[in-house]
Amino acid sequence: MFNKIGKIFIMERKDIDQDSKNEFSNKVNEQAGRTSLHKIENTQFMTEDQKRSWNECGYILVPNFVEEGFCNEMNDAVIDIIKSIVPEDGAFSHAYAGDGHIAIREMKPSPNATKIEDEISKLFRIHSKGIFNQFIRGETLCNLLEDILGPNIDCFLSQFIFKNPGAWGQPWHQDSSYFPFDREPQVAAWLATSEATLENGCLVVLPGSHQESLHDHLPDEREGSNYGYTEIKDHDFSQETPMTLNKGDLLLFHSFLMHKSFDNKSNSRRTAMVYHFAETGTGYGEVDSPTNEWISIRGRGLNA
Repeated sequence: MFNKIGKIFIMERKDIDQDSKNEFSNKVNEQAGRTSLHKIENTQFMTEDQKRSWNECGYILVPNFVEEGFCNEMNDAVIDIIKSIVPEDGAFSHAYAGDGHIAIREMKPSPNATKIEDEISKLFRIHSKGIFNQFIRGETLCNLLEDILGPNIDCFLSQFIFKNPGAWGQPWHQDSSYFPFDREPQVAAWLATSEATLENGCLVVLPGSHQESLHDHLPDEREGSNYGYTEIKDHDFSQETPMTLNKGDLLLFHSFLMHKSFDNKSNSRRTAMVYHFAETGTGYGEVDSPTNEWISIRGRGLNA
């Protein structure tokens, strides 16, 4: 159980056992060896520099994609959802569900946590309504996605990432290892809803690694690491590139791109709203992930 003493939350936590970590890693590694060698050839909307960056590096950075006020509104909406689905006086759980959303607790919370949002790692399934849905239906975003995925586009996954003070970063991984789909690539759209710095745990990418196959992902061996964290170890990461972002910047990246994040060593929260997109009609296997929710945003899926 956990209870509130003054403004400090005291929780009884149980680490994720090694068998569960191994089981998750083994499931992820069913995708190992897959490749995605498709390159963008003809474009309608993106610039030549953007096309070159996608093909050669595996990502496109769009500075000042939205205004700071939009980010503030999105951050406030997330906290409202968290407060509505996570009971402050209930038993500790690694995950909470309510109103179609899923919230994941941070396994290594800050000792200075004073509010429930200080304890959250990620919030899933929020792209079907409100400001989160408004964002993915924006014409500029959809145009860029169309140049990569074609005219028929679905958003299948959304997650708001809290990197609270003291939180560990996520190790090197490739998103497609979590997506057992029948085609590729998928596209992540990472919106910085706060400034992302070296100190507060910015995203780090390995340019060009999207041209490699999916690597084996081993369990994150750190005691107290979050559920679902796996790690690529069989690679030279000396060419890593930290993506320091301003609030409102957008990073689009290939689902085979190797990336990680630094630990948050600052005294402030680093936040990001992340969406994942696929071509309409993509098959996800016999059982879809509970964090996925497929919504068409452009093309034939809208009239299905």
